[in-house]
Amino acid sequence: MMLKLVCKKPFQVSSLKTNLCCFFFFHGNPSLKSITHSSESTPTDPNSSLTVSYLTTSCGLSPESSLKASKWFTLKTTKNADLVIDFLRNHGFDQTLIAKAITGQPRLLEYHPERNLKPKMDFLIRYGFSDSQLSRILSRHPTFFTYSLDKTIAPSLEFLKGLVGTQENVIAAIDHSAYLLRPYSLKRLMPNISILREHGVPVSQVSRLILKNPNSLCGASPTRFLEVVVAVQGMGIPPCQTVFTEAVRAMVGRSKSTWEGKFEVYKSLGWSKDEIVSAFRRFPMCLMYSEKKIRRGMEYYIKVLGWEPSYVSRHPFLLCYSLEKRVIPRCSVLQVLLSRGLIKKDMKWTTALNISEKRFLERFVTKYEEEAPEVTRVYRGMTESKFIAAV
Repeated sequence: MMLKLVCKKPFQVSSLKTNLCCFFFFHGNPSLKSITHSSESTPTDPNSSLTVSYLTTSCGLSPESSLKASKWFTLKTTKNADLVIDFLRNHGFDQTLIAKAITGQPRLLEYHPERNLKPKMDFLIRYGFSDSQLSRILSRHPTFFTYSLDKTIAPSLEFLKGLVGTQENVIAAIDHSAYLLRPYSLKRLMPNISILREHGVPVSQVSRLILKNPNSLCGASPTRFLEVVVAVQGMGIPPCQTVFTEAVRAMVGRSKSTWEGKFEVYKSLGWSKDEIVSAFRRFPMCLMYSEKKIRRGMEYYIKVLGWEPSYVSRHPFLLCYSLEKRVIPRCSVLQVLLSRGLIKKDMKWTTALNISEKRFLERFVTKYEEEAPEVTRVYRGMTESKFIAAV
């Protein structure tokens, strides 16, 4: 219900819009104003040497990264920096995560732990984040510590809660993609959500997309996002279906040239344009895979199993599976069972490839352990190469 209310006026975010404008922390943030005026310290400067040495020994940065980071600030003493490092360690940051955080925001070492860091961390912990989640998330986006708690952090989390319903969902969404902590990302989120709603995408699907893949919503400009939504709708995919948002996700992060390149790959493998579009409508992810993965999969299905390209195009999900971990072991088992007359020749192999690991073992391995004990060895990869032959 909250999402419906928020989306009725897609580009009027009222007080939240004002708060989101404050996200651009370079404006009016005294602690960052001096960044562009930081002195280019020379290697002979004692303070510069101290800074580089501290970044390397205490923060875990490489000498090259330390030298680069030292251009943003200069330590005259390590007293405050030690307190910052201790604070991070006490909240679950190991040496690798500390190095990652300082590399992303070197001037974090100048912040006062009790005054600048602790209130924000305490707020997030009360909200429901664990130390392990925060150390992982904030090491990737340490600029979060530069945002105002009252003007930015708290309103932003409340804004997200209005979209996904609960604090637990907010935590899950941010844990899945810390990009939601970025002010620029949130500023793009609202108009793109409005575009989906205006084109008939249900609230439940929008919320699901925020939870599962928020980057697709906040990674593109509204202009680009609208182009993609219109293109997906033009392919005949109903907006009410889950596959619609999956198709938007597949297209929005790729340029037109990349998209056209994937079409050419499939054409070279025997698919017609109509078959490519039909496969995309069934399983949009098929156009997100690398050319190498597509070609290897098609080569196995066509040359080894003897399937027609058009058959694979009708079952595009086959291309998402790992050949080594799933396809070859399972097909090898089926080859053995077929040669022993234990399964019918017209059995749908696509079903056997698509079912869960547990179900496959029950139906095709443990069931035939007495009649064909070799299937277990084949499945474990011990003798599978003997049984990979054209059907």
